[in-house]
Amino acid sequence: MKLKIYDDIYLNTEFENLSQKGIHKGCSGIILDIKADECFVRFRNHLNRGDYACININSKFLDFDEHQPKEHYPAWEHFKATGDLEKDSFKPQKFFEYDCVELAVEKDKYAKFGVHKGAKGAIMEDFCIDSEYYVIFTDYNTGYDIADIAVHEDDLILVKK
Repeated sequence: MKLKIYDDIYLNTEFENLSQKGIHKGCSGIILDIKADECFVRFRNHLNRGDYACININSKFLDFDEHQPKEHYPAWEHFKATGDLEKDSFKPQKFFEYDCVELAVEKDKYAKFGVHKGAKGAIMEDFCIDSEYYVIFTDYNTGYDIADIAVHEDDLILVKK
């Protein structure tokens, strides 16, 4: 099947240079532009939803997944006009599922759930969304959970893997 702009695709080959950027065989993306056999693809980071990397790659290394609905085209046109098209690697994952973490800051958005600086918790998913991790904070004196909330990675310190 001939690939078209705004097709969803999968990378069908592992490349050392791309794997160093976090992009591996099976990674999904969307074609933003095509010039001859080269496709300009925005790959999605499945470990940090919202993160992406834009790469030029030969179409023979891409497998078709599905066509994007036409109503999504304006959003992709907007991204092409205003997005960071030079971003060519995924942000490294800072934490992993079941890592023990500590809240490093005091902020109202966490305090309203009873979570304060120094509170310890556990990362509960193997991915994050826009660099926010799902964390369950527990009172170590009682064993009761205080809160399960999304916390930005910059507000956390790794205590134990």
